[in-house]
Amino acid sequence: MAKVTLREALFNDEDLSGIWGVLRQAIAVPYGECSLFNFARMYQHKYVDNPARTARHSFGWLLESSKDGIVGFIGMVPIRMNIGNKDITGACGTSHGVLPAYRAYSISLYKQFMSWGKDHFLVDTTSGQAGNKLHTHLKLGMTKLPVANLDQAYLWLIRPEIPAKWLLDKKTKQNGLWGPIGTPYAWLLKALARARYAGHRSLRFPSATLLVEPVKVFTDDFTQFWHDHKMMYGNTTVRDRTYLQWRHLEVPPIVSTTHVFACRDGGRLMGYLTLLERHQLEGYCPGHFRVTDVFYDRSRPDAMFSLMNHAFEFARSQGGSIFEISKISPELQEMLYSQKPYVRQQEAWPYWYRAPTKDLADACLREVWWPSGSDGDSNV
Repeated sequence: MAKVTLREALFNDEDLSGIWGVLRQAIAVPYGECSLFNFARMYQHKYVDNPARTARHSFGWLLESSKDGIVGFIGMVPIRMNIGNKDITGACGTSHGVLPAYRAYSISLYKQFMSWGKDHFLVDTTSGQAGNKLHTHLKLGMTKLPVANLDQAYLWLIRPEIPAKWLLDKKTKQNGLWGPIGTPYAWLLKALARARYAGHRSLRFPSATLLVEPVKVFTDDFTQFWHDHKMMYGNTTVRDRTYLQWRHLEVPPIVSTTHVFACRDGGRLMGYLTLLERHQLEGYCPGHFRVTDVFYDRSRPDAMFSLMNHAFEFARSQGGSIFEISKISPELQEMLYSQKPYVRQQEAWPYWYRAPTKDLADACLREVWWPSGSDGDSNV
């Protein structure tokens, strides 16, 4: 029987190659189509270039077999959180993958990550069914984020025939049936899809008159905006210009591109929104746009209205088929309901956190949490 050991992962060519091999099998989207070169670029950004990284952080941990080499990995994304109006440095877990033959060792790998959280703040924003079971039944010290409806996605089907055809083609391929749907049936599919989602195809808030402009670089006024408004948001990610530039505009455009928009009133910043555009890769529906952050002066809901209207029209102008936002605060959920989204119930992927001290744990329970929109790690 092969001997399996657990050790800290290193950011070097040998470990990256082994981790890439595991994740391509364990997490097909997006790693299945990702070259080793691009995989290294992704993790250079996520970890090495992360402005929140300190000497206390680790690239992650891996399982190594005497027979098969690297067979499992769990990574770390350093983050800065505003908890109880205090700037806290912690981490999110990322890319927990183990090859099928070694699944029995998955728990030991996850426990290693949890042990780091005994002395540091941890957030888990991508916990699937397996992660939820670990948190619930093994009592690893994680607490579920107290935010309702995180398992709901709000969608507007701009061109519903595109995702309908994509899903149909995907299902037929998985079942080994005939090829992609042909032209004679495309018009019928289009008519049926548009009739089915007729009430979920347009987003247009009234009284949204603020100027919205594209953002190519985050400037000092975004840091000032964060300091002026963070008290409105309770527990959330620190959003100064350094973080925003790293999180949204410096990401290697391997699987997606992020567009940023800001709104102003008389030249004064009122809020901003980030919109992720998926590239047309295997596993991603063509024309999929997703809001990944919206941060605004909460005393001015017209700022949010103006940003959402502009982002939606931008997605439409770029040939978008789906406009989506999910994992958001109850306040934003309520405002979006008026725009008649198609609400898709997802697999329950709640967010979890772990506070290493009683003071932090109390602040986590006392303050309101503000998730910012789902796409990957550190979305609080």
